[in-house]
Amino acid sequence: MQMEKTKKVAAIANQFIQHARYKLTPREQKLILYMATLLRPEHSDFETYLVPVSEIEYILKSDVTKKHGSFYERLDELLDSITDKKITFPTDFTVDGVRLRGHINWVAGAVPKYDENGVLCVEFGFSPQMKPFLLGLKEKFTRFEFLEVAKMKSGFSIRIYQMCKAYYFENIRHGRNILAASIKELKFRLGIADKYPDFRNFRRKVLDVAKEEINEKTRLMIDYDFIKKGRNITDVRIIINEKTDFNPEMVEERTLRQGKKPGSPSPGGNDLQVRIGELTEAQRRAFNTLTEYGVSMAFAMEEVLPIIKGSELIGYEDFFVLFMLAFFEKKTNAKSQKEKVKAFTGWVGNQRFEEPNLYAQLVEQVVGRKKKLKDLERANRERAKSITAADFRKLLEEEKVIGRSPEPSFTVQRKTADQASRMNRVGEMADLFSPAKKDAAAPKPKAGFDFEQFKKEFPHIHKSIRKERQAAFENFTTASNYKQLLENSVQAYCEQWYRNQSK
Repeated sequence: MQMEKTKKVAAIANQFIQHARYKLTPREQKLILYMATLLRPEHSDFETYLVPVSEIEYILKSDVTKKHGSFYERLDELLDSITDKKITFPTDFTVDGVRLRGHINWVAGAVPKYDENGVLCVEFGFSPQMKPFLLGLKEKFTRFEFLEVAKMKSGFSIRIYQMCKAYYFENIRHGRNILAASIKELKFRLGIADKYPDFRNFRRKVLDVAKEEINEKTRLMIDYDFIKKGRNITDVRIIINEKTDFNPEMVEERTLRQGKKPGSPSPGGNDLQVRIGELTEAQRRAFNTLTEYGVSMAFAMEEVLPIIKGSELIGYEDFFVLFMLAFFEKKTNAKSQKEKVKAFTGWVGNQRFEEPNLYAQLVEQVVGRKKKLKDLERANRERAKSITAADFRKLLEEEKVIGRSPEPSFTVQRKTADQASRMNRVGEMADLFSPAKKDAAAPKPKAGFDFEQFKKEFPHIHKSIRKERQAAFENFTTASNYKQLLENSVQAYCEQWYRNQSK
């Protein structure tokens, strides 16, 4: 699912959010919410709604509870389960003093169908009894952005988030931000009335998981206050606050700056800067290539580098990334660099590079490139596999051995474009690492390196490198040593350019 398509909003009645009782898996909740984003305020009745199968595939991929089976099997299972799931809710009717419950289905049906453009979709229709909760809403309803729940892995997190958001935005104007409920009632709402009799398990598997995901991935911050009667915890008070700077598109950036992967426990306070410092030389080159191409630091670290797996690729991650970009450049229709970056991140999100045939092709190209290495570079890469880039460069400096310099930032896009062009020639193994042709008219630098003199002799090169490094260090602007980090990086890249010209 492309990120721009997920900027959709669903409106749901607060009465339904707070009092309906049901249990859905994360994928079922996401599908229902996505369907609700298709509704329009002007609609007076339900229509049938077409959801592209590609959108449903994204939901299935994002559900960690179901990874087995083919896509067809998982799709068929989802459609079967979503048409069978029921909702119960209290009504105003009583019999013998007991309030009756209402029982309805979420959807009336789910049928495969092509849309007018020939795209395979699933045609859904909401159950007619859902109309009061989704249509004609003028007050006491809450809007939910699909993007806010798309990355959640727990169905309990999604449900508790909906309850908290509905309560908060209805009551904060009156100064109330604490949602109180008995443990029994909360479990009823979550559809798990007969589960987790031991409160410790309920807290660990439901409440704590929901708190971590909500605080990490949504615009809300929540905390719990538990109430005891005797020795037993009977009630919970959920304290709800709103973040002032939340942007759902920056969720992964924020979690990485906090030093943790989405959905994982805190690794002791490490931030993005520390994690970058822990990369090996080849990983750091790969990371630099991605950020210089325009990919965000967090996305490069969290989404792209983890793709590179297998013993054949350890120590050669930079080769893999360059071949990834080269293949992408050959296939994409995007024109501007901004559009290319957007499309590339979409490819990564849709796991295009992890498709077996393409992945094997990229690995084969890396292996072919490895065979062309000179003995010194091969030996250095083997030594660099298990130490950080900083330690490796320090080792080389101490030994007075100069390995191949990382790719200059301002040549990455040109090199990937060149690679894409060469890959079009049948049977030719492309080599991204052959030296670039020098401009015969370019001035010949002197043998030594003086940074101040360099800025005077090559002001346009210095300006270009500084601009690139400022973009690469955008996440470090609040660091106390930001200026020093930036200046060191600019000087290093300028010296690198200078020495490349001297060869």
